[in-house]
Amino acid sequence: MTSSDVAVVAGAAGDIGRAICQILTGRGLAVVGLDIVGQPEGLATAGWHIVDLSDGDFPEDLGPQLCAAGPVRHVFHVIGGSDADELREPDPVRIPMEVFRRTVALNLYSAYGVIRGTVEELRKTSGDRSYTLFSSLNALGGYGAPGYSSSKAALHGLVRSLAVPLSREAIRINAVALGTTRTENYVRLAGQAGREVDFDRLGAALVPRGSVLEPAEAATAAVALGLENPAVTGTVLVVDAGQSLMRPRARS
Repeated sequence: MTSSDVAVVAGAAGDIGRAICQILTGRGLAVVGLDIVGQPEGLATAGWHIVDLSDGDFPEDLGPQLCAAGPVRHVFHVIGGSDADELREPDPVRIPMEVFRRTVALNLYSAYGVIRGTVEELRKTSGDRSYTLFSSLNALGGYGAPGYSSSKAALHGLVRSLAVPLSREAIRINAVALGTTRTENYVRLAGQAGREVDFDRLGAALVPRGSVLEPAEAATAAVALGLENPAVTGTVLVVDAGQSLMRPRARS
C-alpha cells in the first residue's frame, strides 16, 4: 500500500464517516469524501464531491474523478438511516409506499449505485481491494421500522451475491451490522419523530457493557474489515458490543 492509494468514503460528513476518514488518513491513504453536504471544517481529505446518492443515481463522470489522487482500492459506503416519516407511523404495515421506497433507496439503491459507479476504477488496479457497507442490527431481528430493516437485510443479500464475481478480480465485499451508535443523525431522526434520546439509558438497557457504540468504534471495525482481512469476503460482521445477545426489544 502506497501513500497514493485512494479510499473513497460515501457519507463522509457524518459522525462515522468522519471517523473513517480520520483513520484512513492516519494510515497514509488519500481519502476522497462523497456527501450531500460540504466538507466538514477540520477534516483533511484529498478530495471532496458534493453529490446526492440517496436514490442510487451515481453520476457517470464521477468515477474517473476519484482517481485524481491515485488508484482507488477501497470504498466505504456509510450512506443510510431510518426515515422520520417511517418512525412516526404507528402502524408498521401501513407505512406509505412513498416513504418505504425512499427508505429502501437511501439504504440499498445508494449502496448498489456506489458499487456500480466505482467498480471500473477498482478494476484498473491490482492487489487487495474492497467494498465495506454499513448495515444494522435491524436487519437481524424484530426491532421495527420495516422499510429500514428490510433494506438493511437486502444489503446482506447484495454482499453475498456480489462476493463471488468480485472475488474473481481480487475485490472483496463485506458489511458491518452496527448496534445502537451515538451519532448526531440518530438524535436528529428521533427528534423529527418526536422522541428524545438518552444514549446512557439505551446503553444500560440494551448493551451488556452498559454503553452504546461510539462512532470511532464503528469506524475502527469497518476499516479493519476493509483493509486488514484479505481473506474475508461475503461476510456481515456484527459490531454491537454484544447488544444482539440481549433479548431483542421492539420500538415502542
